[in-house]
Order: sequence, then structure tokens, then C-alpha cells
Amino acid sequence: MNSISPEIICAVATPEGMSALSVIRVSGKGSFELLENIMSLEKNRLKGMRRKVGRIFEEGNTIDEVVAVSWPEGKSFTGEEMVEIICHGIPESIRTIMDILIRHGARRAEPGEFARRALGNGRLNAVQIIALAALWDKENCRKAFTRETEERCRKLLNVIESTRETVEGIIEFGDTHLDGNEKNIRSVLKELIERAKDFKIEAASIEKSSRVMIMGPTNSGKSTLFNVLTGKNGALVSDEPGTTRDGSTCFLEVSGRRIQLCDTAGTDGSGLDRTASEAVIDSLDGTERVIWMSVGGKKPPADEVRKKAGEVIEIAAKSDLINGKGIEKLLNVSSVSGEGLEELKKMLSRVPGSMSLSGAAERIEESVKRSYNFMLSNEYDLAAELLSEAEIEARRIIGKGENIQLSVERALAGMCVGK
Repeated sequence: MNSISPEIICAVATPEGMSALSVIRVSGKGSFELLENIMSLEKNRLKGMRRKVGRIFEEGNTIDEVVAVSWPEGKSFTGEEMVEIICHGIPESIRTIMDILIRHGARRAEPGEFARRALGNGRLNAVQIIALAALWDKENCRKAFTRETEERCRKLLNVIESTRETVEGIIEFGDTHLDGNEKNIRSVLKELIERAKDFKIEAASIEKSSRVMIMGPTNSGKSTLFNVLTGKNGALVSDEPGTTRDGSTCFLEVSGRRIQLCDTAGTDGSGLDRTASEAVIDSLDGTERVIWMSVGGKKPPADEVRKKAGEVIEIAAKSDLINGKGIEKLLNVSSVSGEGLEELKKMLSRVPGSMSLSGAAERIEESVKRSYNFMLSNEYDLAAELLSEAEIEARRIIGKGENIQLSVERALAGMCVGK
């Protein structure tokens, strides 16, 4: 993750357009002095947790009458000096105030930069960032920001820690430490497996949808596959090249994982088709999966697609027409006969990246399961080691999230500028 910038940042935190009031956020060391200057206030008037009604001036002229609310370092959302300017919601006035702030030393914030600073300063942890970002995901069922995921992870961590200590006690003191409670310890581990499973489900529910692009040459069956996977007839299907330009998009759940499936134009088209395909390739940011399909798998993915996509799942399409004459190493798929569709769905349901929240949750579950199996074999040292690994994963999740950096970065990128 990027280090925290010492610069003062500013952004409009309310929606664009005309309104009664608007809020502009300013954060960073020197924010108080900046506002005191443009409001012609006495020095240190905004120092601490203060509120001041006043005017913002430019070359002696009043731009707007505002309320400045200040928070000191350690008390604000970002953990830095921070001021919120409550002004009239007149677009021209808002733009002018932003221009004045920038001329006096601030810069425009990037998407999610206020939240990034809150993470870096310990005001929010990684799980809270991801849960907060879920509010902006229109397909997410979460209606309000809660600490449910964080609390579930903390409870899971506590149980892992206490179970590990019990297992280490067995190693230290031998069978006498069991004292007839061997069944109880195994019961605790069984419960721990269920907790880890529940946390994995919760993690997937707040994580940003994994985007999957169906790509390949024209007439390779992309739109038909899209319709089969989504269970809808959202994509136009035709033998004529160029049928798909403005690709259909659908959110769906595959084996418990939420994905955004996108149909695209053929990569070997011309004119508008080529323009549409190039736009899709340009939009790839390294987090998407691409289902690359060509008849029989005879046409490999374009170099640019391999370079820019997070993962390329290459399949041999229309296997019902080629009589098994596709590329041997590729998955044969037929939208007509159903061949390969279940295997393809399994691929799509895989954890989207080892540095994701889901990836960490899956590693915790796997470590706990393996620990239980070793307990059954009385291999307590290996059981304790696996519990220790699960404990480390959980601790990092509820910290700055070094082990879930992909999820954190995607969450921050999906936030608005004022957050």
C-alpha cells in the first residue's frame, strides 16, 4: 500500500448539483492554518476541536459564508488535522472554494484517499475499509456500515488463540494435560471449523465483486456462454460478426461467490467492433479474470490481454462441433451439450487472488481443518503449528491488512473522492 502523503488534501464530500448545503473536507498537517488564512481568522482559532462561522474571502471579496468544523490530530476520521467546511450547495461557489484551497497549498484528493489515511493512522482497520466500501457496491445487499465482519474475525481469532494454547499445553505436559478432555478439545476444534467457514462466507459477502470478462474472436460463442451462465437471454446471439458491441453485464453467484460477468465484442473485428474490443482491453486493471474462448482453442489470447488481465482462463469452445479435436491442455466447453460448464464454474468460484480477504479466510479455514485432522492422529505439534498460522492470518486481517492488500486496494479505489 502507498505510504501516507504529508500533503493537505481536499475534496467535496457531498453529491454534485444544486443543494441547500455542501461539505468540503480538508485533511493534513497545516489544514487549520490554511482555513484560518482564507477565512481571515486569528491564528490558532481552529486549533483543537472547534467550530467557527465565518466567510471565505478572495482578494477581499466574500465568496461564501460557511461553518468550519475542526478536529485535531488523533480525533478526526483520518487521524490528522482535519476541517470540514459546510457551505451553500451552489456549484459555482463550491468550485471557487476548491480553487482557493488548492492555490493556498492543498491538492485534490484521490478516490478513497481520506479512508487510506485513516487506515495508515490506525483509525480504521483493513476489514472496516472493505466493509465501508461495500456500501458503494450497488449489487451488494449490505444496506448499512456495520462491524459484523470485524467482530466475527475477532471472535474467530480468540477461539483460535485459546485452542492453540490448549494444544501447546498438551505438547508441554503430555497426556496428563488432557485430563479426560480429549473429546472436548476435538469438539472445540469442530466448532472452530464452523466459525472459520462462517467467516469465509461473511468475507465473500462484503468483498467487491470479481469481474469476469468473456473475450475471444467473433463467433466463438461468447454471448451464448454468457446467456447459459447467467440463465438469461441478455446477450444477442447471431452468426453475423459484430453482433456484440455494447456488451451485456450481469451480477450472479457462482458456488457462493459473487461475480460480475461481462460479454464483449470479438477481438478480431473491424470498425466499431474493434473500437469496442480495444476499449475493453484498455479497461483491464489487473484484477479481472478473462475467459478466453475460441473454437477448439485454436486462437490463443492476445498478448495485451495476458499482460493486463489478472488471470486468463483459456477454453476450447464449441466442443460439440469439433469432436474432441481441440487443444489437449485446454478445457473443452460446449454451451449446447453442457460439457465443461461445471468445471468452468468451479474455476470462476475460486478465490480471486491470494492477497484477497477471501483468500485469507480460505487459508484460515484450511489451516483449522488440517489442524483437526492432525489432532485426530495425535500429532499435536503439527496441529499447533497450523493453528498458529491461522492466528497470524487473522491478526493481520484486523490490522493494516498486509495479507489482503488486493481487497483493500480495490475497496479504496471503489470509494468516492470525498471518502
